[in-house]
Amino acid sequence: MEDKDIKLIKLDPLAEKLDKAGMKGGVGKLPKPKKLSKEAKEFVKDVTRSQLRYSREVSKLGREGKFGPPASGKAAAKELKTAAKEQDLKLPSSPTLTNLFRKYGDKPYNEARKYLKSKKVEARKQQQFLRKRGLSTGGLIKGFPKLAKRGF
Repeated sequence: MEDKDIKLIKLDPLAEKLDKAGMKGGVGKLPKPKKLSKEAKEFVKDVTRSQLRYSREVSKLGREGKFGPPASGKAAAKELKTAAKEQDLKLPSSPTLTNLFRKYGDKPYNEARKYLKSKKVEARKQQQFLRKRGLSTGGLIKGFPKLAKRGF
């Protein structure tokens, strides 16, 4: 194979023009989400275990509509739960968390903290999105008859 540029028959005229312009690429790839290490998962697991009762109560209040209509209330509850986990990670209350910190050190701790922070920001964005779409005040969504969901 001496010729590196193999001629292919292009069915799409745009693809042919892009090839002539020198753009020889495929679909752009999104970066894969970074997975947590085993040690960081231990930190998150321990914090979640210590926050179970609070998480259950906040989820229940979110479903009942205490933080607004159920659609945006659930997102608000998710943000509150993750913020509590993040706060618990900052100020360790459980002895197992302190032991984990002694065992694994600083790097997985910071990784878990950043993970929880990103989850909190994600939940906040979800809540703001739902409120902008009209799912915060309840009733029918104005201007979106196809998306007419009932709120409370």
